[in-house]
Amino acid sequence: MFNKGEDKKKTQSESEQAAGIKFVVMPKEFKKVAGKKINPKIFIIVGGALVLLGASVAAVLFFNKKPQTVVENPPVEETQTPPEEVVQSEETVATTTEQSSLLEPIAPPVEEGPVITEPETPSEKLVQGSDSDADGLTDEEEAIFQTDSTKPDTDGDGFLDGNEIFHLYNPAAPPPVTLLESGIVKLYRNASFGYTVYYPTMWMASSTVSSSEVDFVSPDTESIKIFAEDNKDNLSLRDWFMKKYPTADINALQSYSTKQGYQGLQDAERLNTYIKKGEKIFTISYDLGGVSVVWYRALYGVILNSLVIE
Repeated sequence: MFNKGEDKKKTQSESEQAAGIKFVVMPKEFKKVAGKKINPKIFIIVGGALVLLGASVAAVLFFNKKPQTVVENPPVEETQTPPEEVVQSEETVATTTEQSSLLEPIAPPVEEGPVITEPETPSEKLVQGSDSDADGLTDEEEAIFQTDSTKPDTDGDGFLDGNEIFHLYNPAAPPPVTLLESGIVKLYRNASFGYTVYYPTMWMASSTVSSSEVDFVSPDTESIKIFAEDNKDNLSLRDWFMKKYPTADINALQSYSTKQGYQGLQDAERLNTYIKKGEKIFTISYDLGGVSVVWYRALYGVILNSLVIE
């Protein structure tokens, strides 16, 4: 008897042979079905598709990305610059110096005492200005007092022009016309220190704010000054002089008396005269202005003799 199963296989084998199909019998050790081979073309196609898909997704994510918040003033980390690299401007240096000076102790200002100087003495030998008519007035003074420099007695009253000037009279007018009445001189009044004095109309008078010093200035370099100061200790004139000018020679001074009767001291060159009245000291100085020619000796006498202390 034929096996029914074998007959069936035989019949199927014959029919397959008839159709031209060959079958390869696998060895017994390969019982599992082997995996299918991947076609390379399919692999390339699938890989390319995946690459395109990834690129598309990346593009979508990039363009749909939300903008980040921008911080206008991000915090800056402070760094310390080395001292040698710091460059300061002049303004910064000045401010720093000013601030540092404010921190440093400042010494209190030292009050300077009065500068004591000796009376002015000429460095050169003095020369008397020319006096053409030998009347006691220099040619410069003749112009001030309106007298004739070729006549020793301009008004012909028997008195020399210089002598009349000393007694405060006008030598160019009949006696007894005074210098003040004729307008040749003016009267200066110092209310702060209580005195009056004559000075030439042609000269200029100026004073300090306190009126302690008054200058009568000529048109050229010379001037005559009056300096008034208090003598609170009521020292004698000689004691006051030695205290004020400790290095000066008191023995070089000589006694002097004015037309008004004030007693004083005068130096040998007759450039400085010191008069004491009550608790005040008056110094009348002839400032030569750097020259050695004395042109206003008689005029200096007019100022001394016209001084009236109240």
